[in-house]
Amino acid sequence: MIRRLSTAFAAACIVLIVTLLANGQPEIVAAAAPAARYEEVKEWPSLPPGVQLGEAAGVAVDVNGHVFIFHRPGRGFDTTATTKLTEPTVLELDAGTGKLIASWGANMFLVPHGITIDGANNVFLTDVGLQQVFKFTHDGKPILALGEPRVGAWDATHFNQPTDIAIRPDGSFYVSDGYVNSRVAIFDRNGKWLREWGKKGSGEAEFSNPHGLAFVPGGTDVLVADRENSRLQLFDRGGKFKRQWAGAKDAQTTGRVFCVAADPDGALYVGIRRADYDTQHTGVLKLDRDWNIVAAIGFGKPGDPVFNAVHDIAVSRDGSIYVAETRTKRVVKLRPVAADRVDY
Repeated sequence: MIRRLSTAFAAACIVLIVTLLANGQPEIVAAAAPAARYEEVKEWPSLPPGVQLGEAAGVAVDVNGHVFIFHRPGRGFDTTATTKLTEPTVLELDAGTGKLIASWGANMFLVPHGITIDGANNVFLTDVGLQQVFKFTHDGKPILALGEPRVGAWDATHFNQPTDIAIRPDGSFYVSDGYVNSRVAIFDRNGKWLREWGKKGSGEAEFSNPHGLAFVPGGTDVLVADRENSRLQLFDRGGKFKRQWAGAKDAQTTGRVFCVAADPDGALYVGIRRADYDTQHTGVLKLDRDWNIVAAIGFGKPGDPVFNAVHDIAVSRDGSIYVAETRTKRVVKLRPVAADRVDY
């Protein structure tokens, strides 16, 4: 028989509408709409014997379409660690086969976290144990290191558990900082601090663990995954607040917002994890350009992947979604299903 959407999933696939808060600022709330479909690619990745994923903190897609994973082999989220990981922490995989192309990053990192790749195939990384942000060549040669190793602080030359990076075409970049600090800092292409915004709190332009970043395609606005406030915040390029999205109150798809990614068409992909191992309230949302929810993947839907610890998301040119999970030590590949395909 034709596969039908579960009641929970149908309730989760919602369209967002704009309402005004008392202060006149728009906020995104929700109502119902049709869904896109995705399926898990089984047995992906296909790693060689002797290579095992640790906690998968970050995932990105490079200019070649290869998938990069930044993981923690043999370590969890231990910010007190002082010994660098002895196995390669950066894995480059073929998107189609999932086979390992290259690896690097052994004896370089304490607690890997965020990964982003720019238009020149340079690899930017954050380490919440080292308290640093790095820029490497595609094959792992160091170009730039910001922050003082193992020293956390809040100023122009320090971070305190930085989480993610977003890079402009001109080479300037934004850093979400982070688990302890509550700001987004902007740097020029050479790593010079330019400005920042944010403080601890739950109001506009305030953060409780800014955990992920993405730019809105076709413009200069920046999205921040404000994790512990369970919302996305949208800002102009200089940090002026524009609006937020927090989902529908008490909906199955509402929870802490760990990450956000965008595709060239302007769709957004949002990683939700209400609590660790809460499979009914963990998954991936796809929002269209108007911030309508057009797909909800996971969240306890029968036949979908069971997500436990969504931590980062990347989207490839063919529409595939890569979901990095920490606690379960894996990366899940989701492939879009043709709209006219019928499953029996």
